[in-house]
Amino acid sequence: MNQSDTIAAPASAVGGAVTVIRLSGPQALEIANQVWQGRKPLSAANVRRMMLGEVAGDPTLAVYMKAPYSYTGDDVVELQCHGGAAAANSIMTRLLASGCRLAEPGEFTCRAFLNGKLDLLQAEAVADLISSSSENALHLAEKQLAGSLSVRIDELYDLIITLRSECESRLDFPDEELDFDDSVPEKIAQTRQRIGELIATSHAGSIIRDGVQVVLAGKPNAGKSSLLNRIVGFDRAIVSAIPGTTRDTVESAAVIRGIGVNLTDTAGLRESNDPIEKMGIERSFRSIKAGMVTFWLLDASSDDLQSQVASIDRHAPGVIAVWNKCDLVPDAVLPETALPTVRISARSGENLEQLFDEFEKIVFNGGTPDIPEVAVNARSASLLENSLQFLNRAETAFLDGDYEIAATELAEASIKIGEITGRTAAPDLLDKIFHKFCIGK
Repeated sequence: MNQSDTIAAPASAVGGAVTVIRLSGPQALEIANQVWQGRKPLSAANVRRMMLGEVAGDPTLAVYMKAPYSYTGDDVVELQCHGGAAAANSIMTRLLASGCRLAEPGEFTCRAFLNGKLDLLQAEAVADLISSSSENALHLAEKQLAGSLSVRIDELYDLIITLRSECESRLDFPDEELDFDDSVPEKIAQTRQRIGELIATSHAGSIIRDGVQVVLAGKPNAGKSSLLNRIVGFDRAIVSAIPGTTRDTVESAAVIRGIGVNLTDTAGLRESNDPIEKMGIERSFRSIKAGMVTFWLLDASSDDLQSQVASIDRHAPGVIAVWNKCDLVPDAVLPETALPTVRISARSGENLEQLFDEFEKIVFNGGTPDIPEVAVNARSASLLENSLQFLNRAETAFLDGDYEIAATELAEASIKIGEITGRTAAPDLLDKIFHKFCIGK
């Protein structure tokens, strides 16, 4: 990514009421004034003021944000036009012809990082904000963007640097009667504990950010589609009394207890000679294996309750036995399953909260946790785990009196911690992170 270029891209989805097109770079103001015409040109005299003008006869609003007081830290101009694709394409064509180039994925946010407007954790939070599928995910991303996690990582970095300095001072002044800090091993242990606490947040962070794959499985006519529709709040899947109505997987996004989930309704599992239904059943088994939680629907009104229990695939991930249609047989004595079990009515919504309780226990390994204020992602967790290895070796070396090795190990630990916020990040790491972003962000 070349920072000397002026880049442009739509910063909002084309096709809504309004499209925002962003320019950033040293020639942003000059190029914008070539393409956009108002009663007055954009300039330092009207910085941060929304101006009405036009581009090729189409009404267009424009605002100029002078460096370094912009999202990227460069000169930035944003143009707002009608949301149709034709208007946005017309402006982009003129901008590219006037000297801009199309921004690469994540390049605006990468420039913000390189210009010191954000650290890497905050940059990743921007991507998390865009992809948030629940209020909890949004809250976590907002906290990280505000720097709550960065503060903790920076504290760890500074502490390790201080410990490294203590080791190096023993090398530089071995014969001096200085007041050396003999609590270095204890402080290393405390640092390890703080790192461990952050690593422990990674599971909850993954669940909140990425959501959970939930599969609805069971025999035909057990009520899988009814439960899907009940959870998502509208008729996403066809419901019929005819067994085998669902022949393919049906997916829909939903939120359960503040957690984004992708629900997959599967074809009813039974022996069939119908080639199309057999293909659907094969897809059902693939979906079950790929899921994290399985709601296994059982028909409480069935004449053969034992066959319902026997149909459960106990090797499926996160199985919850869900006796459905209990409103039809409220006094039925149902067989035991030795699995987490709930009785519900998908039709009325009865006892769904109990089902969601069991869902949370599986997702969070037996508990219902408070949503953490900070939670590291997989990249940060891996770097934290790597740093622990160096800290362990540093503590051993210090206790053995080998302060040079201790200092070296602490230096390596600080590099790993520094990579989390970008203090010690290599260019290839930046490319890997920012290319996951969409164009225009």
